[in-house]
Amino acid sequence: MSATVIPPHYFQRPVVARVQDQLGGGTDNYAVDRAFARTLLAVAPWLPASVRINRGHWLRVLDYLTQGLGIDQVIDLGCGLPHDDHRRLPDSVRRIVYVDNDPVVEGHARMILAERVGTASLLVDLTDVPALLAAAPIQQLDHDRPIGVLLHDVVPWLDDATARTVLAALGAHLPAGSVLSLTHATGDFTPAGQVARLAALWQDAGIFFRPRTGTAIECLLAPWTLLGGCGLVTTATWHPPRAAFNQPLSQRAGLDHSHAYAALATTGDPTS
Repeated sequence: MSATVIPPHYFQRPVVARVQDQLGGGTDNYAVDRAFARTLLAVAPWLPASVRINRGHWLRVLDYLTQGLGIDQVIDLGCGLPHDDHRRLPDSVRRIVYVDNDPVVEGHARMILAERVGTASLLVDLTDVPALLAAAPIQQLDHDRPIGVLLHDVVPWLDDATARTVLAALGAHLPAGSVLSLTHATGDFTPAGQVARLAALWQDAGIFFRPRTGTAIECLLAPWTLLGGCGLVTTATWHPPRAAFNQPLSQRAGLDHSHAYAALATTGDPTS
């Protein structure tokens, strides 16, 4: 196996996974990431809370996929640097493949997360869906049964055309009854202009970032069927489908600091 090639500028520019690690209180980051995180925090001091909420959502969704829907094989697309919740992987997850296009992130996943029986890591760009689905760790999943796919805080880093292509391809190629868990940054509950300033800062760092409205996210999910009858909710207020939702989203959102939507969607009936 050839050695992973890391671009020479990799440690000289902010990297999304490392900046998120810094915002979440981690230590797998560098001075350039910490400096950039401070710049982001000057615009949006709620970012650390948003990162923590998104990470906590990871465990809640895995519990529901396995305990509520009986889906025990999962693909975590854009897994990011390992954090404490990753290390508390539920026993009910029989097989999980961690996927990232960052060679250092994938290396961390391989070293730290893939120690548990039933786990694997994969270095691939998720925008190349044919290569992703043809990779050995994905092929080794049971494609006669539904697969859970986690796409948490990934789509905001894709342009519209790429996001539509990825979501449509996943929906077309995964087994019937597979379930997608999506989280996506939004400016719907953010002071006017704040998210635009964040996007501009990322752009200045050479990184595309596009928070989207709830309507735009639902359009991207058109190839899928939203579960639960409640559509999008904020990540902080998400509960398993069929849980009580007695308030409209505008009242539930409040100041939960997630600044992101969460949704579950399926290619069909996962219980059939």
